[in-house]
Amino acid sequence: MCEVPKMPHCIVEYSQDLSEQITISEVLAKAFNLLKNSGEFEPAAIKLRAIAYQDVLSGLDDHSFLHLRLHILSGRTTEQKLALTTALVEGLGAELPMVKSISAEVLDIQRESYIKRIS
Repeated sequence: MCEVPKMPHCIVEYSQDLSEQITISEVLAKAFNLLKNSGEFEPAAIKLRAIAYQDVLSGLDDHSFLHLRLHILSGRTTEQKLALTTALVEGLGAELPMVKSISAEVLDIQRESYIKRIS
């Protein structure tokens, strides 16, 4: 059965050096709660996964980073998207002061062309 999926898909990218200081499963749980508490999504529709990057270089002395890419179905306002990214960055930032850079972005998935197989 194919149907228009519920969202979001949240991909957490982070510098692998953070694995010594944080537990990524706890970060995913915190991000899950922030998304759930936003009121934008049903809890069963929230999906998170993480990717660690070993090779990292930036202009900062400390290269540690956490970046959240939030893929959601198109149609939300700029204000709604900003509220989501602000909640993620501020919420995780308060819990993870050891992370040098925390950022988030929203990427629209076009409703007209995205489907999901559920079995």
